[in-house]
Amino acid sequence: MPASLAQLPVRLCQIRIQDTIAQAPVSERINAASYLRLLLPSAFAADYDRILYLDADIFLIGGDLSRLLEVELLAGHPIAAVRTSHQRNKMRRLMPEFKKLRMTPAPYFNAGVLLIDVPRWEGTETLSRALKVISDHPDALVMHDQSVLNLVFRGRWSELSVVWNWMYSGRFSYMIEACDPFLIHFAGRMKPWNTLTGEFPPKYPNAYRDFFLQHYPEAAAQMPVPKSIFAAPKFHKKSLLKQWYDFNRFMPYMTRFDDPYCAVDPDV
Repeated sequence: MPASLAQLPVRLCQIRIQDTIAQAPVSERINAASYLRLLLPSAFAADYDRILYLDADIFLIGGDLSRLLEVELLAGHPIAAVRTSHQRNKMRRLMPEFKKLRMTPAPYFNAGVLLIDVPRWEGTETLSRALKVISDHPDALVMHDQSVLNLVFRGRWSELSVVWNWMYSGRFSYMIEACDPFLIHFAGRMKPWNTLTGEFPPKYPNAYRDFFLQHYPEAAAQMPVPKSIFAAPKFHKKSLLKQWYDFNRFMPYMTRFDDPYCAVDPDV
């Protein structure tokens, strides 16, 4: 950790990757370290009753994280999360993992933001169940640790408002200002620190550049100057067309969340 961040109340913890996880499916972008989130509740069970896990490509805009940590989960649910963007315009879409295992359609969440009730997680032997999924169904883990979690918690997770995990993509980018999310998730290959050819509004690359300049100047030196969105007209025209097409189907999903500090049943 750079000296410029040493004053923060942060502790660095090392968690050993178990053999089963070391053998789990990986990809060019996702390595075994992604599965470490499966071990967090057990590692910190003596310290915390609640854990809020955030992926490294989460961009904080607002929201009260302390209030989020206190959100009441539905009975028997060890976690709360946000539905995957692939189910926002078709909430009963059959996801690949369920299809491979010949399961019926079910709500599916993105694992980039997880609100974890540690006692419930531990009380339902989540880690052992996750390791068994990795051992028994490696071919079904098309989204790696996210697949594991969705198979383990199928029918047992509470749904948070999309404002807590807004997946930035060409399908939803222009709705950000209207929906005012708290956490933006730059999932996928496009990142505002390595895709600077006009796909992102300059405010996001510039925010990362400012952070890197302060704490990681060598990384900032490698970032090219971000281009205007008008340098990528094909991308933005396609994005606008997708969002125009999806708006009516997206609206019922958005209106399910009157209170961002309240979890709902994803099956309702």
